[in-house]
Amino acid sequence: MMYRFFALVWIFQVLLANTQAQTNELPSISFRDFEIPSSPIIDSTSHAVVILEKGRSDIQVDDGERELRVIHRYGVRIKILDKEGFDKANYVIPLYKIGNKFETVSQIRGYTHYIDGKIQTVEMDKGAIFHEKMNEFVNLSKFTLPNITENCIIDIEYEIQSPDIFNYRTWEYQDDIPKLYSEYTAIIPALYNYNVTLTGFYKLTDERSRLLKDYFLLNGRRQDCSQLTYIMKDIPAFHEESYMLAPKNYKSAINFELMQYYSTNGARQNLTKEWKDVDRELLSNRSFGGQINRENNFKHILPEMYADGDSEEVKARKIYRYIKNQIKWNRIYGKYSQFGVKEALERRNGNVGDINLALISACGAAGIEAYPVLVSTRENGLPKTIHPVISDFNYLVAQVRVNGKNYFLDASEENLPFGLLPLRCINGSGRIIYSKKSSEWIKLENEINASTHFDITGNIDEAGQFKGNIRITYQGLDALNHRNYIRRFSSLNTYIEERMNNSANMKIEDGDIYQLDSLDNNLVESYEVSMDFSDNIGEKNFAFNPILINRMTKNPFNLEERSYPVDLGSKQKESYTISIQLPKGFHIERQPKNTALALPESAARYTYQSQYEEGRLMLKQELALNKAIYEVDEYFHLKEFYSRIIQHQKVDFAFTKK
Repeated sequence: MMYRFFALVWIFQVLLANTQAQTNELPSISFRDFEIPSSPIIDSTSHAVVILEKGRSDIQVDDGERELRVIHRYGVRIKILDKEGFDKANYVIPLYKIGNKFETVSQIRGYTHYIDGKIQTVEMDKGAIFHEKMNEFVNLSKFTLPNITENCIIDIEYEIQSPDIFNYRTWEYQDDIPKLYSEYTAIIPALYNYNVTLTGFYKLTDERSRLLKDYFLLNGRRQDCSQLTYIMKDIPAFHEESYMLAPKNYKSAINFELMQYYSTNGARQNLTKEWKDVDRELLSNRSFGGQINRENNFKHILPEMYADGDSEEVKARKIYRYIKNQIKWNRIYGKYSQFGVKEALERRNGNVGDINLALISACGAAGIEAYPVLVSTRENGLPKTIHPVISDFNYLVAQVRVNGKNYFLDASEENLPFGLLPLRCINGSGRIIYSKKSSEWIKLENEINASTHFDITGNIDEAGQFKGNIRITYQGLDALNHRNYIRRFSSLNTYIEERMNNSANMKIEDGDIYQLDSLDNNLVESYEVSMDFSDNIGEKNFAFNPILINRMTKNPFNLEERSYPVDLGSKQKESYTISIQLPKGFHIERQPKNTALALPESAARYTYQSQYEEGRLMLKQELALNKAIYEVDEYFHLKEFYSRIIQHQKVDFAFTKK
């Protein structure tokens, strides 16, 4: 759900006189702060609660640097309800690199308040603050508040200076704990035109605006500003659950996007472009279109990649394999080339942009149609589709077209087969950039479903000892995930040993892995196993559950209400074929009912069928999730669907001996 409202304000392009803005300090602590009111947003899952949160952003001049800075002031008061809420006293402030400069933080203050006859306050020592580099683009400031106890209150305040004068911070109203009150104020100088957008499920409680006359001095003239305040009260905690995109896609938040500004002579400058303008800029960019056109890097080595008689699809597959082998991913994302195709080939490593632009260029040299597709990864958030925001994208894949069929390719992933995208790239839509026509949105999805099949065969003897075989077949994203996991081990034997050592109820006697390197084929694991059912078998009766591995015991969907879709990344299927010979003389006394469950329009389906003939128990079970995405209004049905499956799988087979 999205609510739009617009703030028309104005800007400058030269330095402004430094105007000292009012600080955003929290009010004095009182006994009333320790009395948390009864509220439906606070329940047994709440281990801490935000009493008050305030933020304020405005622009000032850095006298030393003679540059403009956006000053973000932040203050929060949190009550710790129990020991599980103690982690809220461990605080991290991320500082981002803007251009060639990092944001900086100052005036960090922390206080712990508790009642000991009267309100006692302990101030955090400055030595408790630590700074570290997370990566090339993010620094972190960390600290822990002192004297944390149940029912204490902590206050945190700080100020961030950012060189990014064209953007105000996104203000997130929702967090993983409830908030009683959250307020954000933006003071925006004249001549800026911002699109201000509220995203998420919850509406604002109040919004206010006022004109600040003559707030800034520009070229000897006073300039007006708009003060915009947005308030939300009684905000429930945002609970993350399995199968979701980045939380920031769904949390209630205020976002500021600069649309246009006016120069001092009154000329309007538009920052919102059309896609045709972005297409032209990308294709003329040396690190983007300039790398696609480097076909000469490959024409002389094409005979190394494929044979003249190969079909177009075979050529594309061999080129894909060649690029994967020649350029190893350095674990850096990017929609642009980091080193350039030529240098990446020489270095034999590069970022995602280097690798997939090289793939597109090599396909072009072979006369195969291939195009770049801009992607925002799942953790980066969904890209805006209303108008171009190039900074929304942090990744690049290729689309290759052969014999009238389209294939998504990402050559950065070692264990990824031809035509499959990794889960990180399955995130709404991507933007495919053509060379001779306008770009367009294209849905990011995998045609190959994720599936896992268990084939279990064996015998149970008179003493209740089971011996048999388990064969597991993986396809699609399930195969990719399992190949990646196996590759973490130094050898296949080490992986199989780990399997043997960590099978609690099952003893693995021997095992093997098939088609680990044959990425276009299913991955197969095969094990000889034994299990002890002696405690389950008597002279006259026997009971056991034949789903010996990976039985579903916990529902992945537990929220009372989920305000965001269930996104699996692809359609999924899990199935079992089981055949077990029992000792002679046992007759079936009780068994789970043969059943078929389905959601409306067969959005999901579960089937369970068993039969017992001549001492052999045969069972087939299949769970098919026939949609990659389930909308909010389908959540309750999906949750209940899983609950019924779990209850059904709890029922053992019971046998008696006559």
